[in-house]
Amino acid sequence: MSFHYERRNTRDGKENMEDITSDFACFKISALKKAACIPMAEIKNVTLGPQSMVNKSDTNDKLENSQDEQNSCNIKNLQKNNASPKYHTISTSNGISFSVKKIIQESELQRKEEVRKKMEHRIQRMNENSLAIKEEMEKLRMLMAHERERRNAENSAHILAEEERIAKEEEMKRRHEQQLHAQRVQEQKERLEREMEEYRKRMKEKEELMKAIVIQRGHFTAKYCDIVSLSKTCKDKHALNVFLASNGARIKEFCQQIEAIDEKIRNGDVIATDVNSIEVLVRHIEDMLSLFRMEMERADAQYEAELARKSQIDNEIQAPVAQTESTTVDRVASLQQPAESCDTVEKESVNATTSQELTVAASPSVTNAPIEPSDPKPEEASKDSAEDSPYEYVDYESLSIYDRSRQFLAAYKQSYVDFLQSPDTKKFRFECQKAINIPVNAIAGTSEQHLRDKYERLQSLLIGKSAPNVTQHPQGMAFCKDYLATKIVNQGETLVSSKPEMAFPIAAIIVALWNEHNDFGELVLAHLHEACPFVVPIFPLRQEGQSNEDYYKSLGCKYIEDGTFEKQDKYLKRMSGLMRLYVSITVTGQRKGVTKTHPHGLQYAWRWLAAVLNIEPRADTCDLCATLILDMLEVAGNVLWSAYPSQFRKLLVLLAGQYYPRMQNIMGTGGGPLMRLEEFLTDALTKGTIRHADGMLPPSFW
Repeated sequence: MSFHYERRNTRDGKENMEDITSDFACFKISALKKAACIPMAEIKNVTLGPQSMVNKSDTNDKLENSQDEQNSCNIKNLQKNNASPKYHTISTSNGISFSVKKIIQESELQRKEEVRKKMEHRIQRMNENSLAIKEEMEKLRMLMAHERERRNAENSAHILAEEERIAKEEEMKRRHEQQLHAQRVQEQKERLEREMEEYRKRMKEKEELMKAIVIQRGHFTAKYCDIVSLSKTCKDKHALNVFLASNGARIKEFCQQIEAIDEKIRNGDVIATDVNSIEVLVRHIEDMLSLFRMEMERADAQYEAELARKSQIDNEIQAPVAQTESTTVDRVASLQQPAESCDTVEKESVNATTSQELTVAASPSVTNAPIEPSDPKPEEASKDSAEDSPYEYVDYESLSIYDRSRQFLAAYKQSYVDFLQSPDTKKFRFECQKAINIPVNAIAGTSEQHLRDKYERLQSLLIGKSAPNVTQHPQGMAFCKDYLATKIVNQGETLVSSKPEMAFPIAAIIVALWNEHNDFGELVLAHLHEACPFVVPIFPLRQEGQSNEDYYKSLGCKYIEDGTFEKQDKYLKRMSGLMRLYVSITVTGQRKGVTKTHPHGLQYAWRWLAAVLNIEPRADTCDLCATLILDMLEVAGNVLWSAYPSQFRKLLVLLAGQYYPRMQNIMGTGGGPLMRLEEFLTDALTKGTIRHADGMLPPSFW
């Protein structure tokens, strides 16, 4: 490339020199021609260039004249010279002649010499440059070689360092993996040991539970056999029939619960609460046996006395006695009929007294008795118990339900106290609470899929099929069930009290979970009774020496830290939310495809109304009672009217005609709750129907 560059520069230089030489020759000829025209005599000073001293105007005139003359002479001389080609000369007027050819030749020689010198100079410079370039290239090659060697050395060192680093990391990783593997093996070993220990502990606990249940089961069987034996030896068959008519359903329920516990024993699913349940059943059957023995002894004594008396009177007296006994048997048997067949009883008791009407209105409660049995007591025993109890306006059955509920809740909380107090389970408890709070707060009746999703998430948590696994701790499941029940009841106080229609989707979740976990349903009831004892119903009285805080807390009122209690309207609103949640449970149907009996069905709503109507109104709870009755009728009125058409209408007439006036007499003109109850009763009896509650889910919703 440098060679081509030098050739190109040489060629350009030659062309430039030729142009300069030709221009110089022309310039020289022109200058000589003009100089020849100037008279020598006139040339005294510098006539050319910037230092010329000749007068410009005179010189110009003279030059123009002399040029004109010389031009004419030059033309003539040129013509002569041209005429004689042998001589190429130019002559001036002064006799000086110039050879143009010679001038041209000299100029050419000079030009060639200058070109040659320049070429030699350029060639010399090019040679020097070429040597310099070669030396520079050699230096560069050496530098590049050194640089390559240096880089190769650095790369080699870097590669070696990287390989060494990777080897160290691999070694550290291998050691770390070995440590992790050893740690996992150790943890797995410890976990297996813990699981085995927990399994042995559970098996031991289950074995102890089984032994305790079997012992109690033997006690129950013995008491039941004693009842059967007494029934066979009873002399007064009429008294036996009366006793069995009033208590046979409860004995049957005892046997059904024992069968349920036997099924759990066969499946190996017994828990601590089953021991409590069977102990309660044994106590009930013992009370039943004592009552039966006492009744039979009294009946036998009366029967023997009656036989002795009958042997002493004539036939005219015996006939009315037999008729009286027959009437008594018929009245007792009528109380055992279901609500659907109560029309006959109504026709026979149209002219009965107020107390008899209340007893007939409560007849569906006898047919569909609660799952939790109550101790049968004579009227005298009930009155004596009520005198010693803080619950003056409550029957013995309601008081028994409330006491058992409190005992059950206390025993259940005690079953996981170690889990609750252990600092090691703090994180696990938080995860369980979070897993419960999220779906419970999102419960809504927006769609079947939404409600089913919330149920499946809670059900998966309770059976240990989702994270966190509640079965990894022996008391974890009990904690989660109790916390879930508490959370749901709290929704009744907060959410349902402000949005009553939200009670129905929450109740649907409760019923669905209750079918799978009976203890969960009992916990919900226990927390409802604790937060609102009027759900039972019971209306506690203030005891002598009882503080304001204890008394108001027994009524479900919240105590504020500044020493005051919540306002009346807020209190009534909370109680109303809890009552609506409870009633919604009784009217909520089973899910599609579920064939189980409702765990807490409509008969409990009827029992509540019958129990309240047998309670004498009280001035301090009259507004609350009116509010709760209205909540019951608004939520369950339509369903109750459909299930018990004749009896329910009769109950409404009794409520509007007799019970409401007694409440009004106590409260005077009455407040807002009484006025709303009166309007509701008047509208229902006038139209002959009660509309569905707002937000109630359709039967096939999910």
